[in-house]
Amino acid sequence: MPAKEILAAIRELEAAGWRIKLTGGHAHAYAIAYCPGGERGCKPININGTPRVPEHEAAWIRKALARCGHTREQQ
Repeated sequence: MPAKEILAAIRELEAAGWRIKLTGGHAHAYAIAYCPGGERGCKPININGTPRVPEHEAAWIRKALARCGHTREQQ
C-alpha cells in the first residue's frame, strides 16, 4: 500500500478525470494513470508505490497533472 501522500495525489488525478489502473504488484509500479484526453492525451504515468521519498513521488504526480491540458475542468 502506498504512502498517504501518494494516495492523496492519486485522488487528485481521479478528481481531474484521470483513469487509474492498479498493476497488481508488478515490480515497483503500484498503478498506471491515464489522461482523460484519450489517444491525443498525455503519456500514461507509472506511479511507484514504494519510493524512497513518498513526498517527491506525490509532487511528481501533481506536476504531471498541472502540465496536462485535458483535465475534466478544462474540457
